[in-house]
Amino acid sequence: MDAEQFLALGETEARFELVDGVVTLSPSPFPSHQRVVHELCFQIESWARRSGALVFPDTDVVFGRALVYRPDIAVYAAGRLESVPRTLREPPDLVIEVLSAGSKPLDLITKREDYERFGVGEYIAVDPDSGRVHRWLRQNGAFGEPPVLGETLESSALSGLVFDLAAVRAAAKRAV
Repeated sequence: MDAEQFLALGETEARFELVDGVVTLSPSPFPSHQRVVHELCFQIESWARRSGALVFPDTDVVFGRALVYRPDIAVYAAGRLESVPRTLREPPDLVIEVLSAGSKPLDLITKREDYERFGVGEYIAVDPDSGRVHRWLRQNGAFGEPPVLGETLESSALSGLVFDLAAVRAAAKRAV
């Protein structure tokens, strides 16, 4: 299946992605996953209202002819998109995935490689079980992975966006 055929399926309640032409289905996320996504969206939206950035939680992004991912959060800097498009077809400045036990290989290897290949500026993956945060930044056309230290994380792709990691980790613990 290609991206256009996939998108023609329309909106569904099920969580589908198109990976190398194959439609994949993910079960609904656990509460700890959703609490972390919610906390991250709250922090990003607070910044986005001041900056003019556009935030798209749980929305399809077309990355290639046979590749459509549905990141937990996709963020575009102010001015990157002229308006809210019907379909996201530009690589986001920032993609965030919250890991689930069954999605770790896909998120940490496959999606990371695809996000790098298709021009995502920054990729953050959060593990709600361990509290670990992975981060990849575009440097000279490729992703580098600087260590994430401390309780705050400043985005390199989106000026002025700073994450309170203590609040993100606390959101995961409240759901346990």
